[in-house]
Order: sequence, then C-alpha cells, then structure tokens
Amino acid sequence: MKAFVRSIIALLLLACSSMAFSVVTPSTRRLNSVNGNGRKDLTQLNMSDKDRSRSTKKGVSTIVKERVESKQEEDKNKEEMWRVVLHNDEVHTFNYVIRSICKCIGTVDRKAAFEICVATHGTGKATVTKTWKKQSEKYCLSLQRQGLTVSIAPDKDFKGGHSGGGL
Repeated sequence: MKAFVRSIIALLLLACSSMAFSVVTPSTRRLNSVNGNGRKDLTQLNMSDKDRSRSTKKGVSTIVKERVESKQEEDKNKEEMWRVVLHNDEVHTFNYVIRSICKCIGTVDRKAAFEICVATHGTGKATVTKTWKKQSEKYCLSLQRQGLTVSIAPDKDFKGGHSGGGL
C-alpha cells in the first residue's frame, strides 16, 4: 500500500512540475536559448497577453480608487451660515470702526464698512458678513481684538435683510 501511495505522489509531483511549463502561447519565448556569442539568454516568460497588458512603461502603474460618499460630505453641504453681528457702542469713532472692519474682513471695502457703521448706529446692531461658522468665529475674535463689540448668530435666526433687525 505504501508503495502505491508513493508512486501516486511521485506522479502528481511530476505532473505538477511539467504543468508549470506546459502553457505555451504566442507571447512566450524560449528560455535559455543560445545567442550568436555562445551565451545563454534568459528571457521572461509571459503566460498570456493579459499578464503583459498590466505592465506599464517604466514601472508606473495607475491605481483607481472608487469614490465612496461619506456622511462628512453631506454634513458640509448642510452646514448653515452664520452672521457676524456688530453692536453699537459710544466709545469708538466711525473712522476707527471702518478701519477695523476693513482690516479684519478683507472682503469688505470702506464704503460697505461705512454703511455697516450707519446701520449699527441707527438700529443698535448690524450684520457685518455672513459665512460658515468657523470663519465667522475667526472674524468675531479678530474684531473683538480691535475692541469692538461683536457677536455671531445663526443666519436662520434673522428675519430681515443685511442689518438683521429680527434678532
């Protein structure tokens, strides 16, 4: 019985070793062929055209990553706008407030800053700008460092226009 099992194992090993080189396609080349100089050339065996199509020039390959939508992208789209609100005080002059607004918020020019000052003086508060929460916090802190009385509030709390009279 042991001799029978050994002969079957030997046949299987022989079959496996011969199968490794039995695939011949038009793209395969002879291994260990002799060139004109009497030296043996070692060339790569390509098993099929499919294997060759994966290789690219100079070893550069492209990895394709599937796009997976995440909840973070949805949260960014749903992020609500916030307003930076300037409150009236009797301490600072119009010129100082205009300079401070223009300095801290680059998108506001002197004319718009003057209109914000007039609205603040008339109603007690006015919206300086409307942006996302983190940016509005930065603007608020920057204006507070200038000594102005400033706060932020969600845009949904406002009923009116730019001056935000509904807060």
